[in-house]
Amino acid sequence: MRFGVHVGIGRGFERTIAEARAAGCECIQIFAGNPRGWRTTPFDPQAWKLFARARRAQGIHPVVIHTSYLINLASADEALREKSAALVAHDLEVAAAGRIEYVNTHLGSYGSQPREAGFTHLCNLVLSLVRKAPRGPMLLLENSAGGGNKCGGSVEELGRILRAVGSPRVGVCLDTAHLWASGYNIADAAGVAALVEEVERHIGWRRVPVLHLNDTRVALGAKRDLHWHLGEGNIGRAGFKALLTRPEVRHAACICETPKTPELDRRNVALARRLAAGVGRLYRREASNAQKRPRRAGT
Repeated sequence: MRFGVHVGIGRGFERTIAEARAAGCECIQIFAGNPRGWRTTPFDPQAWKLFARARRAQGIHPVVIHTSYLINLASADEALREKSAALVAHDLEVAAAGRIEYVNTHLGSYGSQPREAGFTHLCNLVLSLVRKAPRGPMLLLENSAGGGNKCGGSVEELGRILRAVGSPRVGVCLDTAHLWASGYNIADAAGVAALVEEVERHIGWRRVPVLHLNDTRVALGAKRDLHWHLGEGNIGRAGFKALLTRPEVRHAACICETPKTPELDRRNVALARRLAAGVGRLYRREASNAQKRPRRAGT
């Protein structure tokens, strides 16, 4: 199991690697361009070659490219689907040329169309994308928080997509905050065990090489995508410890997408690593002791 955060590339790849190492990262996620725009960034072969060399020297792997937030592969609007597919195709090309292992994408919303029609559009596009993509990177489909008519809000639906596409180059990235928001209670060992069984039944854990580790303060099943620091939301340390100590996820790259400062990144990565090693008991004991201490008046 490897741990990391999402890091920026806007100030150059040298800074990207330095930021990752300072946060204690063993793996990272990046954008290949503007995550809130349609225009692609020209590929700079020399810069990406240097990036590959730098991350190899620092032992950072895998790397995940996260696609633009504008992408909607399930849309009823054909023009929007095609624009979305073009952005995903671009990121797959960058990943192949830059020797990057994964491209992760949100799937979008079915909108007002029947879900089965949108499902068909989505699966056809995903299959076309991986057939045309250069050899190398795997395309990961991220689960959604399930709001509105969003695609991919359940493990079962993601499994249906994988079976319909039928390509070994397509996998899944599971986001813990999205799981919680879509109704999966992963705050304790029993809830995590139920999730683990469902993923194995519908997807297979070998098809889940990346986890997004995000806590959240929204209510269970709220269908809202809101990330928070590990152990400080409703999933809590017990939930993350239960997940990270499961043998089924030991192969995964775990990426935190929590609110960022250098110190907060270090704290989230360090806590994830400790919980995966079973050290979470220390923090629960400290919290229990803190509750027993006399509190000052007015606090």
